Amino acid sequence: MSSNIKIERICEWCGNRFMAQTTVTRFCSKLCAEHSYKERMRQKKMALSNQETSQCKPDRKARDKDFMTPTETAQYLGVCRTYIYDSINRGKIKVTRIGRKTLISKADIQAMFNFLTPKETELSESAEKKSKSISDFYTRAEIREKFGVKDSWIYKVVAENNVPKTILRGKAYFSKSHIDRLFLAKKENPEITEWYSVEDIQSKYGMTLSAIYSLVSKIGIPKRKEGPKVYYSKYHFDVAKGAKSAEDVEFISVAEAMEKYSLTRD
Repeated sequence: MSSNIKIERICEWCGNRFMAQTTVTRFCSKLCAEHSYKERMRQKKMALSNQETSQCKPDRKARDKDFMTPTETAQYLGVCRTYIYDSINRGKIKVTRIGRKTLISKADIQAMFNFLTPKETELSESAEKKSKSISDFYTRAEIREKFGVKDSWIYKVVAENNVPKTILRGKAYFSKSHIDRLFLAKKENPEITEWYSVEDIQSKYGMTLSAIYSLVSKIGIPKRKEGPKVYYSKYHFDVAKGAKSAEDVEFISVAEAMEKYSLTRD
């Protein structure tokens, strides 16, 4: 049942005057009541945080003791008591119980951090080593620019040959020696002197772009890139299309190929 009382009050949040229908109404609207509630919760959280921070202030007196209580240990380390008790329950911090009193050896605390130091040092040295040896690695952009290949081909070669890589600041770097060995084998033959452009092939053989790319990929016709344009070996393309005989192709032994092109069996 609604009240017929009309009382003039001042909103505790916005400060505006309004007509209330009860003697306990504090706000002029639901919005002001919600704002006031949120502010009270915020102030409560801040008070609890400040109280917790004040309890975690380092105690200089604890530094002169050989044995400390969990509270003193928390103050000594500048952490909260809950962290100390959790570490005790998980067995990370050793304790000695005398009656109802729990004591923690300062030497054990120092030894615990000394034990962690080599691992941290190792991680630091590892990061430093990666940083120093970064000149021995290629980025994807450097591989694309040097060998004229696409990212999809880089990923394919890296995955199939297990090329070592390292990640630094979220960026992948690939072993320069492995990339050189794998991609230089695919580099253009210096003995090839005559090349077709795509337009030359279309004009001579009347092939579509898709047909050209399909044949090049299927046969493995040597190619080279100059800026945005790609050129294909004239001799190899003519042989593939039957316009030139392959009888004059020179065959050499594995040993001769290794010596001539500085290759390895790997």
